[in-house]
Amino acid sequence: MNFSAHRDQRGSGTVAALGIIAALMILLALVVLLGAAAVAKTQAVRAADLASLAAADTARGLSTGDPCTVAEQVAVRNGVVLQDCAVGGEFPTEVTVTVTRVFDVPVLSAALPLPHLTATGTSRAGPPEGLP
Repeated sequence: MNFSAHRDQRGSGTVAALGIIAALMILLALVVLLGAAAVAKTQAVRAADLASLAAADTARGLSTGDPCTVAEQVAVRNGVVLQDCAVGGEFPTEVTVTVTRVFDVPVLSAALPLPHLTATGTSRAGPPEGLP
């Protein structure tokens, strides 16, 4: 038997294994990043819902204060930044709120120079749309 032809292949299994491991690590990093983005989006939408409901209650007179000030206070308590607050529309008690949540993935940020990632949520509270 002549094994000299196979000597050129020595170490190729190690290189292939390292390539597969690197690809799996990149895939895992993407899954972690997408998971963090999904969680941040859910938190932003939830905070927008709470802020718009609180602001709509204020617009209806159920609590005191300015609706947008109340929306901002609720947004801050939920870890988001109020980007926009609009009172009125089809009804005077209608409130639309847009919030932004900055999120970070500490595991990935230590290894990669990621930009600031944000998730945005918008919510409308008030009477149902399309009432006669």
